[in-house]
Amino acid sequence: MRPSLLLALALVACGGAPPREMPAVHVATARASHSSSGALVAEPLRDPEPCTRVAELVRIERVPETENDTTLTPDSGFGHKSIHFAGSLNGDRFPDLIIYYNDTCGSTHECMCGVYLGCGNGEYLPVWGPEYAFELQVTDTETANGYRLIRHISRAGEMDAIVVDLHFDGQSYQPVPQETPPRP
Repeated sequence: MRPSLLLALALVACGGAPPREMPAVHVATARASHSSSGALVAEPLRDPEPCTRVAELVRIERVPETENDTTLTPDSGFGHKSIHFAGSLNGDRFPDLIIYYNDTCGSTHECMCGVYLGCGNGEYLPVWGPEYAFELQVTDTETANGYRLIRHISRAGEMDAIVVDLHFDGQSYQPVPQETPPRP
């Protein structure tokens, strides 16, 4: 018999209420890697903290009947969604996603987009957006906290674009602070 079940039965027998079941938080604490000798070792992840914000987690699943449609629970209300990036932003074992909301695209081809950190078991933490973007590109540049930079490209006219690098600040993706030029 499971220890938690024994504890619950003991509390009920003594007149106490059984403990409330808490939802499992799927947080990776380590990833497997190989040492120089070839042995499999557990390497601690850099920052499992964001996925502990359980109240903010959403569920994202691919719809099997369609080419690239996804469901988001709770639904954001932006219509059809498609995954434009599925990979690691922070080096853990859970895929992170960039989702485009296809029904929101305007005449400049900018669409609402969102960035979601994978927390395991189909649960994701929204860490940027939804906001309009022409394109979100995951770069190979890794910041000090182990998260990759994302290049946010927006349209500034027919042929012009505004490019802003986004970094993860521990809570969400934000524009990289720009250095202020010295005053003359």
